[in-house]
Amino acid sequence: MFALEITFKGEKPSTETVFIRRPLAVIGADEAAHVIVDEMRSLGYNLLISRDVGRKFTLTPINTSSDGAQPSFLDGVYEGESSVDLGPVKFHFVAIDGDLMLRETEAPDRAGARILRQAATSKAPLYPALIVTSQPRVVVSFSPDQPVLVGRSRQCSLRLDNAAISSRHARVGYEGGKFWVEDLGSSNGTFVNNQQISGRVNIDPGAHISFGKEVTARGVVSSEQASDVSAGVSLSSPKAVSKEKRYPILVSLSESARPAKIVLNAGAVISLGRDPSSDMWLGAPHVSRRHCAVEVTKSGVVRITDCSTNGTAYDGGMLRRDQTFESSDKPIVLDFGGNVTVALCFSEKDEQAFTNAGGSSATFRLPQGAEAASFGKRAANTRSRRTTAWLQTPAELLALGEDTGKRGGLRQLYARLSWQGRLVLGLAAVGLIGVFALVVAILVLGFQR
Repeated sequence: MFALEITFKGEKPSTETVFIRRPLAVIGADEAAHVIVDEMRSLGYNLLISRDVGRKFTLTPINTSSDGAQPSFLDGVYEGESSVDLGPVKFHFVAIDGDLMLRETEAPDRAGARILRQAATSKAPLYPALIVTSQPRVVVSFSPDQPVLVGRSRQCSLRLDNAAISSRHARVGYEGGKFWVEDLGSSNGTFVNNQQISGRVNIDPGAHISFGKEVTARGVVSSEQASDVSAGVSLSSPKAVSKEKRYPILVSLSESARPAKIVLNAGAVISLGRDPSSDMWLGAPHVSRRHCAVEVTKSGVVRITDCSTNGTAYDGGMLRRDQTFESSDKPIVLDFGGNVTVALCFSEKDEQAFTNAGGSSATFRLPQGAEAASFGKRAANTRSRRTTAWLQTPAELLALGEDTGKRGGLRQLYARLSWQGRLVLGLAAVGLIGVFALVVAILVLGFQR
């Protein structure tokens, strides 16, 4: 979030430029500093730089020794950029807008074109802003179309060095006059007004947000609210947290899936896999690092594309690399093997059915309610048509076709077979043809004699 130009003085002056991708950083000679400058060791203090609203930032000296002199001329709020001369070194700081950074899953070439266009046509965002009220204080202004990712990862726009914070802890955004907070399966939880949340919830400006137990923050939408928060004044009493029921969603009951639920917004592309940067992390060794992608079109159609080595099983069969399945209202279960399943649900009823079934891959293939009793034993034979059809007898398959009112004879039978079944059928046909040819040859030779 800062570009820092360091000028080293001496007999041979030199200049270096570094990029600080965090809103809060320590610059000094200590090993714990984010930017280590050995020439500052003689000064007796480090320098803390933190973002404020928009492109404002503050500089605060931090003593590193008992006799360290803390210069008062550094204290204050700077706008956009500033140069400070510390004697052995000279610093020139430039605050970089948070919306001029790479977005999640954004290709670098597209990001470059977007950033150039946005920098030339748009002003730096001021509000909404997220103010971290616990010490040290820091402010992140952001655009509503680019939510704030909170955590310890380098991908996070609000990067916090705290052992209680997960790598990708939570996401905060602003939409329709309200902030929203989404926990991303963090280890120590995310709290709003002292209530732990799961998934995404809507909150009013000024509501208290806690990431773990040590880092607190509040969202503001005006300079008046920012002043009140900085002064410790309570805003209009925040309303109770209202859980947002939004569908479609991806949900998993597997212990190795984090987060357990993701709301699918139009235009979003969600990645699932073993890579820690995946939107839904599946921590199983047999899962590919980038196993599959789920995209929601503007018309509401959910498109699932396989990107894996071994494929992705689902209710209708198996998706292989680059193959796509689409659904606009039919729930399905993606089976990654090893009891790792993820359901695509379009309603609360779908989600409840998946939960009641214990995350079973057959949740939406088995009949529900009273129909299950009448369906009886046949359900066990038909719940996986593509993978078990070749084990059934022709009589069972033909009977199944009659029960469901379908016709088509051998064509319907062949359509129900998996590739193993079709191979067996083909070998059987070749064998029958061979036997028939042998019988005909024997008869012909018999007549000739």
